[in-house]
Amino acid sequence: MNISIPGGGLKTLGRVRLTMEADLPFDEVPIDTPCPQCQGPLRMITARLDLPVFGDALQTTIHCTDCAFRHADVLLTREGRPMRDSLHVTDEERRRARVVRSQSGTVRIPELGAAMEPGPAADAFITNAEGVLWRFRDVAAGAVATGTEERPNAAQEVVDRMDAMIEGKEPFTVIIEDPSGNSAILHGATERVPLTPDEAASLKHGAFTFEVDGGTT
Repeated sequence: MNISIPGGGLKTLGRVRLTMEADLPFDEVPIDTPCPQCQGPLRMITARLDLPVFGDALQTTIHCTDCAFRHADVLLTREGRPMRDSLHVTDEERRRARVVRSQSGTVRIPELGAAMEPGPAADAFITNAEGVLWRFRDVAAGAVATGTEERPNAAQEVVDRMDAMIEGKEPFTVIIEDPSGNSAILHGATERVPLTPDEAASLKHGAFTFEVDGGTT
């Protein structure tokens, strides 16, 4: 069974704003260009970061004050080699591991057969391993709530499993593959290996997917 949500973007401005206010000094300025969805006013939030592994970076969030439009990115000063980061999350300390995903990064939870692929509407983000689960959960729960899933019981089982992972009752693995090398899981237990050219070229684009009962969602 497949559930596919094109674009890979999530409207989570509130969480991003709260993170910036709590942890990072940031600037917010108006932008002359109108919102592409509703023609309303746009504003841009910027925060400077000093990221382990990457160094200087700029996190930007453009959002509309009249609708839910939002576009975020993390701009780095260098282009790295294609990499795969993997962290097996077994306790609360690892659930807090910082996760940096650029617009070109593919995020996977293999225990769920879940993948978050890059695309034109995809957001870069900085969160933690638990926050990655919440992003997947929001999409899966939305499919159940709106009735767009052909097998709602199986999809609800995926949501329930993610809840168990979030609560620390079940371990899980976070994998990020990025052909630009600009995504990472920042934890001492992370396994970091280069992608081969063929592996980097084979990465897909543009959807959230979940595998349920041997199929894809």
